[in-house]
Amino acid sequence: MTESPVRQMDQTQPNEGRPRWTDFLAPMKSTALGANVVLAALSAGLAVWADGTGRWLLGVLVAVSVLLLLGQVGAVWMRLRRQARDQLVDIRHRQELSAVQAELAMATGRAAAAAAELSGLQALRGRYAAALAALHDMWLGYPAPYTDDLELTYLVGLEASGDRVIEHRRTTPDPGAALPCLESRLTTPTELDADGVTLADVEMVTRSEDDRIVIRQIALIEKPNLLRCLFVFRPSITEPTSWYARYRMRGMWDVLRASGHDTLTWTPAPRVGDPSRSTLSRLVVNFDFAPEAADDVFVRDRDNRELKRVTGPDGSLRYRWEADLPRPERYAWDLWWARSPDR
Repeated sequence: MTESPVRQMDQTQPNEGRPRWTDFLAPMKSTALGANVVLAALSAGLAVWADGTGRWLLGVLVAVSVLLLLGQVGAVWMRLRRQARDQLVDIRHRQELSAVQAELAMATGRAAAAAAELSGLQALRGRYAAALAALHDMWLGYPAPYTDDLELTYLVGLEASGDRVIEHRRTTPDPGAALPCLESRLTTPTELDADGVTLADVEMVTRSEDDRIVIRQIALIEKPNLLRCLFVFRPSITEPTSWYARYRMRGMWDVLRASGHDTLTWTPAPRVGDPSRSTLSRLVVNFDFAPEAADDVFVRDRDNRELKRVTGPDGSLRYRWEADLPRPERYAWDLWWARSPDR
C-alpha cells in the first residue's frame, strides 16, 4: 500500500508583502515638494536679513522642515508595514484554507471509499448468511445419520467471569454414512433481557480426542437468548468419534447469584425421520460449584427430585443428572443457592 502524499501549503516568497522603494515615491515626492515650497518661501522672505539673526532663524526653519519631512517618511513607512503585514496574514490564511479544503476533499474521498468497501462487505456477509441458511435448511431436511452421547457440564462460578460450559460428545454415524457437519444450539444466559452473545464472545475451543479430526465452528444464528452453531468436521466423521466443545458464557448464572434461584431448560433435537425420537442415545448434565458452596446449593429436576451429589474431577461439588434415550421434549432443572450477604 502506498502512502498518499501529504499536501503542503505553498511557500511564501521571503520578500513577499514587504514595502518597496516604489511604494515611497509618491508620498516622498509630495512631501518633498511641499517642503521645498516652504523652504523657498522662507528663504525669499529671510533673504533681506543678512545679519546673524536671519541666518539663525533660517537654519531653525530648515531643521523644522527636515524633521517634518522625516516624520512624514516615518508615518508612510509604518502605514506600509501595517499593510504588508495584513497582506501576509491574508495570504497565509488563504493558503491554510486551501490546505484544509484539500485535506477535507481527501478525507471525503477516503470516507466514500470506506463506505463502498463496507457496502461490499455487507453484501458479501448477506450472501454468506444466505448460504449458511440454505445449508442449515438442507441439513435439517434429511434424517440425522448419527447418534450422540452428550455430556453437558455447567461450571457455576463465584463471579460472572467463572461461568463456563463444556460439551463432551461421542458422535456415531450410521453405518456407511459420512458426517461432514453437526448443528447445535449453545446454552446462553437465562435472563430474558440478556444481551446477544456472538460466537466470537464465547471464545470456543473444539477438539477431537484423537486429534485426527479438525473441527471448525460457524455461527448460524446470533441473537439474544439464541446462539446456534454449525460444527464442521474435516475429514468427515465415518466412525464413532469423541470430541468436545468448551466455551465461556459470562454472566450465565447472574440470576442465580443475585436471587438464589434459577432454572435451566434444555430440549434434545428430534430426528427428522422420526420426530418421536431425539438424536441423543444418552444425555448427562452436570452442575459444578466451587467446593466452598457445598452447604449452600442444591439442584432438583423437573420432577422435584434432588440430583445425585458427587465430587467433580477437580474437587468441585457436582450435581449429576443422566438419562438414556432422552425424548425430544423440554427438560428443566431448578438450582438453589443460599449465598450469604457478604459474598
